[in-house]
Amino acid sequence: MTMILMRSPKGGVGTTFLTARLAIALAGRGHDVSAVDCTTQEALKLYFGLSPAQTLEMLDAEATPDAIAGVELFQAYPEQNVEHVADQLLARCAKGKVCLVDLGTAGAQLRDRLLPHAALEICTLAPSPLALASLTKVDALTSVLSLTRTAFVLNQMDDRRRLSNDIHKLVRTLLGDQLLGTVRRDEAVMEALAAMKPLATFAPASAALTDVERLTETVIARCGLAPAGRLQDAAA
Repeated sequence: MTMILMRSPKGGVGTTFLTARLAIALAGRGHDVSAVDCTTQEALKLYFGLSPAQTLEMLDAEATPDAIAGVELFQAYPEQNVEHVADQLLARCAKGKVCLVDLGTAGAQLRDRLLPHAALEICTLAPSPLALASLTKVDALTSVLSLTRTAFVLNQMDDRRRLSNDIHKLVRTLLGDQLLGTVRRDEAVMEALAAMKPLATFAPASAALTDVERLTETVIARCGLAPAGRLQDAAA
């Protein structure tokens, strides 16, 4: 069972984008992947090229959705019943799937319920003072440096800006091996959303795509995922 929790103590830093692209990249390496949107924004589907009007299969539905870019997409609303959603997620992962759960900024109860079963929790940061200040909100009881299942990604990194570089150096020094990697700021991410196309289709040379591919290898190693055959055109 491999469950990866995706969250951030601060909104607007790209957690849902990373959930989608990591799921697609893992599927592209042959893994059986499900991605579950547990946010009220219901934005995960947009990064797969779906429109806001399209609905995802509910997590507890009997039907299995058609895979998009090799990923089965589900929606869940943990604020309605945390235990039910947790049980459904654990059952799905027990089937041998890699399950990425987008918790966004909320879902604290579900996060606490699932964390003991998760291979990894990835918290997204942005190179801003507000994002750094939010590090104290990752866990109410434990220092981030003591969270053995929790790691971080610095998203929207802009090496042309001094503050962004300074924060990158600070985070790298502070977190050490808990910093899984960085993903560069790329206007193509938002442009692809506006065009309602997957990023790999809209901008195959995207710098963010390159960085997520590198991040995926780190996540595979950190989670101890067994090698799997590559699916053809899974990232299309």
